[in-house]
Amino acid sequence: MNRRGFTIIELIVGMSVLALLGVALTRILVSDSRFVSRQDAMLTARQVSRAGMNVLVAELRMVSDSGVVSATPDSITVRVPYAFGMACLTTGGLTYVSIAPPDSLAYAAATAAGVAWRTAAGMYSRITGITVGATADSTQCSTDGISIVPGGDVVTLSPATTIPSGTILYLYQDLSYRFSNSVDLPGRIGLWRRAGTGAYEELVAPFDTSSGFGFLLGEMLIPSDTVPSDLETIGGIELRLIGASEAPAQGSSVPTTFDVVTRIPFQNR
Repeated sequence: MNRRGFTIIELIVGMSVLALLGVALTRILVSDSRFVSRQDAMLTARQVSRAGMNVLVAELRMVSDSGVVSATPDSITVRVPYAFGMACLTTGGLTYVSIAPPDSLAYAAATAAGVAWRTAAGMYSRITGITVGATADSTQCSTDGISIVPGGDVVTLSPATTIPSGTILYLYQDLSYRFSNSVDLPGRIGLWRRAGTGAYEELVAPFDTSSGFGFLLGEMLIPSDTVPSDLETIGGIELRLIGASEAPAQGSSVPTTFDVVTRIPFQNR
């Protein structure tokens, strides 16, 4: 009788121990699963932030004189140079230009908005409404003593300009960026880019609603959330790229975010 009772007690104790071990193991598995889910969500959010930064930094750091066209806390339009060169002769309704070897990808994708040339006073003067064309005629440069840099090219500007031969210049395009409602992920925020007056293209999503642009003002590049009345006082942009995961991690009710805040000074006078 005692032996039988002892056996039942042992069975009850054993089952209790197994139950405790089962609960502990379940908690470990749930904890590990949530940890992996949080890591995946953080990685996704970080990739969103860095993808946006790679595009914006490469282009915004090129902004030159009077390069900020318009700005708000969630959008900005800037003039971005994409090719540099020297003016050759103007003849037959065309101005010939010898350009230095450009970034081939940026050059091929560029939408010309105008040309800026350096005046005798050291300032840049802009001419808008030009068309950039290809040409095989390099004599309009060589006869004027202007060489074609190896890897460079000769292009034409039409209509003809008043840029003096031998003048340094650059071709630029108007680029706009904005944070607005995503099409790829409805209900979320995406980063959009537009070249010239074309259609906006969604680059990457989703971002947190706190993403946007800050402004570095004056010679000291003091950060500000307010757009100044004089856009030429903007000496740079503070990018606030708050990437977000597409879905909340396990155990969370909101998407995971990853903050990337970086400052890009440029020449805007």
